[in-house]
Amino acid sequence: MNKIIRSNIFFLIILTISILAIYAKSISFGFTELDDDTLIINNINYISDISSIPKHFTTDCYYIHDFQYYRPILSISFSIEAILFGNNPKIYHISNIILFILSLFLIFLLLAKLKFNQNIVKFICLLMAIHPIFTSCAVWIPARNDTLLLIFLMLSFINFINYLEKDRIQHLILYILFFSMALFTKETTVILIPLYGLFIYCFDLNISKEKVIKIFLILLPIVIVYFVLRSIAVPDVSIKEYLINWQKYSANIIKGMMVYIDNFIEPGYIPIMLYNIKLNFKVIIINISVLSSLGFVYYKKIINRKIILFGIIWFIVCLLPTFFTIEYLFLTHRVIISSVGIIMVLSLILDKFVLKYPVIQKYLIVFSIVLAIIFSSFSYIESDKYKNADKFWTNAYIDAKEYHVVYFSLSKRYSLYKDYQKARKMIEKAIELSPKTTYFIELVKISFLINKNLEAAETNYLKILDAVNGNNFLCLFELSRIYYLKNDIKNAIEYAQKATDLKKYDILCLGNLAKFYTMNGEYKKSIDTSLRLLELDKENKGYYYYNISLLYKDLNDKQESLNYIKKAISASPYNKEYKKILEELI
Repeated sequence: MNKIIRSNIFFLIILTISILAIYAKSISFGFTELDDDTLIINNINYISDISSIPKHFTTDCYYIHDFQYYRPILSISFSIEAILFGNNPKIYHISNIILFILSLFLIFLLLAKLKFNQNIVKFICLLMAIHPIFTSCAVWIPARNDTLLLIFLMLSFINFINYLEKDRIQHLILYILFFSMALFTKETTVILIPLYGLFIYCFDLNISKEKVIKIFLILLPIVIVYFVLRSIAVPDVSIKEYLINWQKYSANIIKGMMVYIDNFIEPGYIPIMLYNIKLNFKVIIINISVLSSLGFVYYKKIINRKIILFGIIWFIVCLLPTFFTIEYLFLTHRVIISSVGIIMVLSLILDKFVLKYPVIQKYLIVFSIVLAIIFSSFSYIESDKYKNADKFWTNAYIDAKEYHVVYFSLSKRYSLYKDYQKARKMIEKAIELSPKTTYFIELVKISFLINKNLEAAETNYLKILDAVNGNNFLCLFELSRIYYLKNDIKNAIEYAQKATDLKKYDILCLGNLAKFYTMNGEYKKSIDTSLRLLELDKENKGYYYYNISLLYKDLNDKQESLNYIKKAISASPYNKEYKKILEELI
């Protein structure tokens, strides 16, 4: 394998240059505020705390216990970057590009290991690198979950082959390690376990009973630990719910796969997202053509039937879990793992025709150049849709006008620009499509910004809070602000405390709580809260030291006040206000 890597460094360089030529500009992109706001922005203080890393194994990927997505490796990847570089979108975008490059190179390494024609696989991987359907993999930060999974799966299969061929303990350990990494990256890995058996059969690999037993004895405890940790982290999956809604899921699977295939074959326009998918004539014709071609190739035994079987099953099984949600949302990055099956079948077909008809090579080169120009142009344009939240949600609105999240997000964008009337129209539409608690909270907030009616806001927030048994951070947070505006500091403190109990790492809420404590004369509690803020918000140390100094001054503790104002000046040496306080204390 090392020999294959060394002999194909030039290909890796070409692959890297091709991807950077299209996607390097995304390094300057911001966040889209679809998932990346929750995964990174809103929880930056939590993920940048090194002590949070072990907690990723006992919470869902949104750092709570409400969702069924258990993806600790994804969370750890964000934590590492946040600890080292903070809330810098450039770093996350650079990582996404690197992971995208690595995932495609590892596909090539696996197929080279399986004795596929290396030149043809390189050609296909280069086309995949610039294919518009994979744009989101490179430029949308949360899409890295699938590239991470693909990386670990490819490494696990490569080392699985090495173990079967060489029977060395280091290959077994590496296979188990990378499989475990894949398992803790995304739930999809669980249903891929049987594919290792199919892989052995389809590629005529030999495995002894002793090797099977060894693998089983090591893997079993890892899988058990995975399910135990997952049961702690996320709610149980309701099998009954899937059985009841089997018709809806079946429809999602059929329509979704057809749209993925259509976008793969004819990527003229790749939507950011599609909700409530409707098939058109073009999609149906393309899918009939693809199925007919596969059927012909299989029936005529043009290429190895076993590999056709493996490629099709891999494509279906890898894509299948994405459809098992009540509200299926079409997102193109999910097809990158399934694409391995497509690459396998396509490379064998091309290899067969090139060998049989050598004259077509020159036409294939011309065709590939034209295709590369088209794909590159489309991908370059497509990537701009992810430039920032405004562009992203404007394009999302074009693609998914029936999706309530689009209206909720647009409402937040309008609120940011203080266009509260449009913001209210958007949130009302979101509620019409899906009456969620979060949407009602946002409606009350926007209505207050328009009408400035404190009493109405208080009443509505309390109603919402009662409906959710007092367990909603946003509602508690907004109520604490309403009581502050009403000069009811006692209630402001009570609700801010409840909010921080639910979200211990929220700087804004902790900052408000510290302020409320000070206003209520509870200086010791304000100091304790400010010390907590010091741990979380290291960029504003001077400000927190300054506040603590003033609090100790109010407590007539001159020495502590002096100590903290010196720390404030050390953190912010050019602040004249801090120096003025120091002179007064001295």
